[in-house]
Amino acid sequence: MQKKVIEGLKKGDELAYKRLYKLYYFELCTYLNTLCGSKDISKDLSQQAFIKVWKKKDSLSIKYSLKKYILKIGYNLYQDLQRKNKKDGHLIEQLKYEAINELIEISDDELDKNIALVISEVNKLPEKCKNVFLLAKKDGLKYSEISEELNISIKTVERHMTKALKQLRKSLKNNINSCILFYFLH
Repeated sequence: MQKKVIEGLKKGDELAYKRLYKLYYFELCTYLNTLCGSKDISKDLSQQAFIKVWKKKDSLSIKYSLKKYILKIGYNLYQDLQRKNKKDGHLIEQLKYEAINELIEISDDELDKNIALVISEVNKLPEKCKNVFLLAKKDGLKYSEISEELNISIKTVERHMTKALKQLRKSLKNNINSCILFYFLH
């Protein structure tokens, strides 16, 4: 049966793909949930794994079993996510360090002006974008927690955060102190 599914996948057979999905989706979700501790993240990564299999259907090279293959893809996607989160964490820490040095040298009046500017720019964000941004920066929630609270996927949370950060960087780019502040205030 496994051989038929692999052959079907290589031919682009959607029934073989559905069979693969039925066979391993629940197991992959469970496996990834044990790694990351989040049902939402595990579901998202599982979907990404199956999409990856479909995209690579023409060049599938399965040495052992289909199950091991799909679990390995899921594991690799989880590792990629961990590396991305770690990299983002290091960048934020570096920015915080640089920001402290910048903020030490500004007056109270200028600080108040910059705070007002950041708040004003955050308030100009699209509503959903603003909500996600404030939950992450002000309330300190993780993407998975925001996803659960707003009943949206983690990918949607990531898109809103990317959009918010891009818009804030653009609007605050001429004022470095304000740009630095928005990382601290929220």
